[in-house]
Amino acid sequence: MGKPVDEIETPWEPDPIPAESFHGPEGWANINRAPYDQVSGVLYKRAAVIKRVLYNPADPAPEMPAPFQGNGTAVVRWLFSEQPGTEERLLEGRSFAFLHDLTLEPGAATGMQAQEAQDTLLYILEGEGRLHHCPSPGSPIITRVLRPGDAVLIHAGEQHRVANSTEEAPLRLMVIGLTVQRCPFQPGKESADVP
Repeated sequence: MGKPVDEIETPWEPDPIPAESFHGPEGWANINRAPYDQVSGVLYKRAAVIKRVLYNPADPAPEMPAPFQGNGTAVVRWLFSEQPGTEERLLEGRSFAFLHDLTLEPGAATGMQAQEAQDTLLYILEGEGRLHHCPSPGSPIITRVLRPGDAVLIHAGEQHRVANSTEEAPLRLMVIGLTVQRCPFQPGKESADVP
């Protein structure tokens, strides 16, 4: 039985850092400068370690006329990035397939499945859930807690299932599908072209 909505743990969020500190002159492999939490292929980014970057003004656009320039402040959480200067090299060789806003009602779950030519990104918006993950046939199923602000990368071919772990509130998450052009090398797996 899950916790009531008003008792679900809210993850601690650090104060935003200035954009100038985040976009330093040298690039780095991990945009959040924290160890990756990886278990059997699934990569987790817990909300507390995802940097909050303060932009002031938000996307300035100084070349535009005054009414259309950026103003005010914005806080951006860089979940995954392959942009120059912040590239993590986690999503190279992929192209966009879909974006879903998924709500699982209390007690609901998706079926255990694998997308053979598609990576799946999850971003938890509301509620509390569980990710059940099986990286290869015959391996044990690993269960991880999902809370608001968590981000997850599931590689193509790995079985997974998302379940709402409460009977009181919906679990809402963004699901992004990325078509894999070339499977990255992973220990114990061969790299192969995917049509």
